[in-house]
Amino acid sequence: MKLVLASHGGLGCEMIRAVAMILGVSVLEKAKCVELLEGESLENYYEKLSKSVDGETIVLCDLFGGTPSRAALMLLQEGKVKAVLTGFNMAMVIDLLSNGASSAEDAAKSARDAGLQGIRAFIGPSLSEVTESPGESFYRKNKEQI
Repeated sequence: MKLVLASHGGLGCEMIRAVAMILGVSVLEKAKCVELLEGESLENYYEKLSKSVDGETIVLCDLFGGTPSRAALMLLQEGKVKAVLTGFNMAMVIDLLSNGASSAEDAAKSARDAGLQGIRAFIGPSLSEVTESPGESFYRKNKEQI
């Protein structure tokens, strides 16, 4: 499996360097990054990204709906990459580079779960963890009134 981080600016490249601090420099051989430059068109970015992938590549994008994810999803539709995950974070990259999943689907599921579990919110000096979103609270209140 090959891993490519597609991002606005140098975010993907810096993420790989940060993950190398944890997993070791060998990750620099396993993961590549493709930066979207300011003012760059979707068509130009698509061409750049397509030169860095093959049919076994998993592409991680920084933001769903942005130019990097749009280009990556075009490549997925064309069968030129194996999977695309959006909204990457460090937990997802570490998981993909260390989980040894046997299939792209298993790797994508594991990375998605790792990314979601890595998102935590704390408030106040007592480090109270926020465990529900405002939408969930709204839903529960309305459900109790029914």
